[in-house]
Amino acid sequence: MVEWQIDANEIKRVPFAAVPEGDGADGTEITFFFPYRYYEKYDIFKVEKTRQQFIVVSHPIKRATNLYELQARIISEDYNTVINMDGAMPGDLTVFQSNAFPEMSEEGRFTLLSSAAKLVA
Repeated sequence: MVEWQIDANEIKRVPFAAVPEGDGADGTEITFFFPYRYYEKYDIFKVEKTRQQFIVVSHPIKRATNLYELQARIISEDYNTVINMDGAMPGDLTVFQSNAFPEMSEEGRFTLLSSAAKLVA
């Protein structure tokens, strides 16, 4: 008998660099801080401890060496949900889930191509 050990789903875990600002109540944005640029606009990530999901609504901004800031909203069925801070402390891990608009994963590319096409025409 042969047994196989398969390691799958090795998706990078990204730790929080600082405590998030805001609570996400009423659909408001929460400011997250990460030690490096990983999540991009329209990415969906999950906090591992609390399993809450968030959608990134801004491009990351470099604030300092090893500190990137981005805005995200809680993915929830209602606007009463707030972030559970038990899993959002520095060092707690997040994991990429999906991209909300995969057709826009190369955002800005089409503008460049359409500009080039106008120059040729």
